[in-house]
Amino acid sequence: MTTLNLSANNDIIIPTNDGTTYRGLGGNDTYILVSQKDSSSVSIIDTEGSNVIQLPEWSKIKSIVVAKTALKITCDNMTVFTINGADKFSYDIGGNTTSNSLGTIKTFSEFVEIFELTPPSSGTVDTDTNKIVYDDEFRTLYEVKVQKEDNGNKYYLNNELSPDLSFSSSEKYVFDLNDETASNHPLSISETKNGTHNDGVSVSNGIKYYIKGDNVTEQEYSSSFSPDTTLENAFVVFEPSSSDTLLYYYCLFHGGMANDAKILIDGFVEQVPEVVATTIEVQNVGASDYKFTAEGIQGNDPTLTLVRGKTYEFDVTAGGHPFWIKTIQGSGSSNQYNEGITNNGVSNGKLTFTVSNDAPSTLYYNCQFHGSMTGVINIVDNNDNGNIIQSSSNNSNVGGSYGGYSLDLDLPYSFDQEIIPSSGYDI
Repeated sequence: MTTLNLSANNDIIIPTNDGTTYRGLGGNDTYILVSQKDSSSVSIIDTEGSNVIQLPEWSKIKSIVVAKTALKITCDNMTVFTINGADKFSYDIGGNTTSNSLGTIKTFSEFVEIFELTPPSSGTVDTDTNKIVYDDEFRTLYEVKVQKEDNGNKYYLNNELSPDLSFSSSEKYVFDLNDETASNHPLSISETKNGTHNDGVSVSNGIKYYIKGDNVTEQEYSSSFSPDTTLENAFVVFEPSSSDTLLYYYCLFHGGMANDAKILIDGFVEQVPEVVATTIEVQNVGASDYKFTAEGIQGNDPTLTLVRGKTYEFDVTAGGHPFWIKTIQGSGSSNQYNEGITNNGVSNGKLTFTVSNDAPSTLYYNCQFHGSMTGVINIVDNNDNGNIIQSSSNNSNVGGSYGGYSLDLDLPYSFDQEIIPSSGYDI
């Protein structure tokens, strides 16, 4: 590692050279830690004078290793700073000498205490963390990424798929939207699940939007996002109030990206009503139809109407005819729809379907092996007549059927015998 000796003056240093040790020779020096776009490792040693480590606004710390008189901090996933003689430095959180700003000053012990660590008398202690400097303090950081799932693009926060969040009032939380996968998915917060996509609005109190370090309006913030944009310093800062209880994060452009994720304030516990599932019996009629029974109504391959927010239990008795709920009509097991569904593809057993608020308007049920055993599932917000089974069809033109018989039907017989049902499987 190359050593760069500084002067005996009061130097201001931005240590950026990878593989370099910056050595202070005297004076009261200030080291401004700035993360690099490429992977880098920098060392600092300066035991003379009154020296300062500055972590400016939006500085991140992802992990920290602490020894008695030294520390190593990873400022993001790529930039690592090792500070020898760390106990001789003071730590300026949020300050930046180049812009004549001063932040919150901490001693070495006070600095590591932010990360719930204490300098050990020997050896090291360490922790992984996710914090960012905002308003001269380290705040909880949520790094936002977007990944395509079976039911569309979804938010990942700190690499977790659309988690519920627990916030405390009067604390400030930072959402980082600088990952390239989030460049067309501006996050906001609403009192309504799915926000503007469900006739809600974004909260107006306690929320701030930042682009390139500037505090901007929601409109200016959202207009900075597009598929072709590389974002720079795009952040959302939220400080809930004690009057907030239950909130939701969502995408301003696209519905359903946070699934059913919630933000719970000050330990609020949502009162979830006990779910009473509506039972729907499903049986096979040979290899030509499914017979459904629900609330006293029966039908072969009927259109079903299910209501968002309700739970349905399909009691399937159809050995050899796996029952699938899908996004595209057709036999096979592809195009499965699995959100809120347990035991999709069951032949004998129970399939449970809790219909989410962002479920598509049309789904389908299909037998895995027989194209004629199929029908439509309409998903609605309200079912005015209350009937699950809306209509029945013989599906005479579905799956290659002819004359009322499915071409999937294989009847064993001879011209000299009556038709003899097979034993142990369906005909």
